[in-house]
Amino acid sequence: MAEGEIDLSVCVVAGPDEREDLSRLLSSLRDQAGRVEYEALVAETAGQGLDSLADEFAGLTVVRLGGLTELAAVNRLLALSRGRYLLLLPASAWLGPDCPPRLVDFMDEAPEVGLAGPRLLGPEGREIASGAEFPWLFRLARLPWPWPLPVFMGRSGEVDFCLGRCHLLRREALEEIGGLKAGGWGRAELDLYWRARRRGWHNYYLREAVVRLGGARDKGAFLGGVGFVAIC
Repeated sequence: MAEGEIDLSVCVVAGPDEREDLSRLLSSLRDQAGRVEYEALVAETAGQGLDSLADEFAGLTVVRLGGLTELAAVNRLLALSRGRYLLLLPASAWLGPDCPPRLVDFMDEAPEVGLAGPRLLGPEGREIASGAEFPWLFRLARLPWPWPLPVFMGRSGEVDFCLGRCHLLRREALEEIGGLKAGGWGRAELDLYWRARRRGWHNYYLREAVVRLGGARDKGAFLGGVGFVAIC
């Protein structure tokens, strides 16, 4: 890595009730970054006055993007980012031990991987199903499965897709495939992984890197202690 180069750009869209969640996320990024050089780009969509957080968290840039959809705001942050890798996170996320170094080290060692998803845990530490392969018939026909059901992955490994709004992208892959497209988060995620695979990139589930979810917007999203990720 060249001197002054940014390893990781963390891109987050913050809703009107997520200031406390965002502060927790930024604290975890600061505490777990280790040797990773990072920047945090936050889209402010409702005039929450998030600029004041920049005094507390180094490397934070707040971008006012009122009037944009969440997916459009994410794409704007991606366009403004400077890191070698780009980590998409909801404001309700916070990073587990050594998560940024684990993600960056893995991508440095696996140049064929374009996208990777971390292991997801709910607020009480229960695992959330997030990754799987397309059914074999659709793989054979090179067609995407329109409504995939994520499964619990017991180990790290190559997958067709990951869901859950937490994704690590290699910049070269992003430049080839473009950003998120309209259609809701689940469809946009699935399409992103599908386009990456069609361009020859590998997709990966990295169990060793942990992200926890649970905040103001996630009430009711975790059923019976088992995570449920909406894909519509």
